[in-house]
Amino acid sequence: MRSAPRSFALLPLALVGVLVAPAAASASEGSVPPEVTAYVTGGGLVERLDAVYGLDAEGKGVEFDDTTTPGPISRVYHWTDDRLAGDVEAIATRMVNEWAVPVSVGEQPVGVAIVWINLDTERPELAEFEADADAAAALAEVPDAARLVRDPGASAWLALEADTLTPLVPGTSGLTGPVPLADYEVVAPAAEPEPETTDAGLGIAIAAAVALFLVIVVALYVLPRVRGSRDASGSAGRSSTTSGAHADDTQVVEERRPEGDASRDPRTQVVEERRPEGDGSRDRAAV
Repeated sequence: MRSAPRSFALLPLALVGVLVAPAAASASEGSVPPEVTAYVTGGGLVERLDAVYGLDAEGKGVEFDDTTTPGPISRVYHWTDDRLAGDVEAIATRMVNEWAVPVSVGEQPVGVAIVWINLDTERPELAEFEADADAAAALAEVPDAARLVRDPGASAWLALEADTLTPLVPGTSGLTGPVPLADYEVVAPAAEPEPETTDAGLGIAIAAAVALFLVIVVALYVLPRVRGSRDASGSAGRSSTTSGAHADDTQVVEERRPEGDASRDPRTQVVEERRPEGDGSRDRAAV
């Protein structure tokens, strides 16, 4: 019967352990979904890091191994559009679909991984990895009550607590220590340049356009004319053949006509020459 009270006594401790375990893997202000925590602490992040950013055949990359350990997870904030526009009275930061995780190998910081939730699959994935040991060491010490602000315009990581901004990774921000938020001049990130069209690509595009134009010209103008000339030649040939046949028939008829001329028939001439011999007047004179 003593086991029952003992089990009830252990139940609160178990509940506390369940509630505290996810919090131990997170840092700073902002929520960390359970699926993100499971992806980071369950081996999915390390496996993906090794597949994408690990050593390649040329020996480039980070040598992730069994000692690879992800650090505390921090929700990432960006500057709002109003703050980027210079409005110091507006809300300064906004929560984004990113979580920063410092990564170490053999207890040595190697870089910072950014995890996001793919909106199509609704699953956490590795978005990017920055091989920066200093940034990994700094993001492992984000204050619990601070917001982790990523400042792309200055390539900086900042901790915002109340109205005080503290540089974790200064970048090009010029900060050397904590400053009031209103005194910090936010620089908008530079727009990504559009891909330039090389001369070779332009030449290929022009050649392709010219070839297409020639094909269209041949299809619309040259081929119909060739077909028309062939049809005309065929018709002319058939007409010539027919005319020649008629001409031959006419010639045959014309050549045959003299053969039937009565004046040239020897039989007719003989009859005419014999008529005087049978003249009645000459017979009576002889008698």
